Amino acid sequence: MICLGGASQAFLALPAWAQENDPGFIRALGTDSASVENAYYLWATADNAPKDWLYSYGEGVFTLAKDFGLVLSFPNLVTLLPLGQSPLALAPTGLYLRLEPFHSGGWNSETAGVLSFQAGGAYGAANSTFRYIGSSWTAEALGGYKIGRFFLQGNYGFQGGIDPQALTQWQADTSLGFALGSNWYLQGEADFYSITAPFSDSSWSFLPQVAFQPGDWLFEFGESFSGDTPQGITEVLAARAF
Repeated sequence: MICLGGASQAFLALPAWAQENDPGFIRALGTDSASVENAYYLWATADNAPKDWLYSYGEGVFTLAKDFGLVLSFPNLVTLLPLGQSPLALAPTGLYLRLEPFHSGGWNSETAGVLSFQAGGAYGAANSTFRYIGSSWTAEALGGYKIGRFFLQGNYGFQGGIDPQALTQWQADTSLGFALGSNWYLQGEADFYSITAPFSDSSWSFLPQVAFQPGDWLFEFGESFSGDTPQGITEVLAARAF
């Protein structure tokens, strides 16, 4: 799997308004930042096991007021490789409200913390090739805490399927990181998903990473291991905060 994506800051200096120039936390949980901030993310994935497929993702986080924001998941494109031999489908498009009731400290503080809650829904048109695409609703808690050079991040939530084919599942994503210096970081992310409908299944993955963040740019390199792909999946992430 090759990923090209975006992720941005998790801690802002008080007050908790969007501050795009604050470098924030290194992100390990996809595009789910805990803060209410003006940011935009792009993510593309190509996976060769067990089928070759291509997936693109876009998300915007927009500050509406202090501690209150709107998250928009843009229409995502999904297809099988090689290109042109399989139909192109739109994954669900989501709209979510986010509240950030707790925020302390900033990137240069010895300790800092943030906690937010997000809820909303996503619309997905049924597709015969990608049969689990459908409409759903989601409720999540996102947060993080920094102590010196160590930082902990989490994203925990539930997705309920609205359409019969849409997945209903629990998720628990946690990452632990350590700052080697001003620009280099080590981190590990553990993800767990438990599907309850329309079938029952569970999966886990672990992603150790090294990250480099010069200014507003962020680069992450890692190898993901899971029960479904024990041989490992290489991941590369690139991001820029705006």
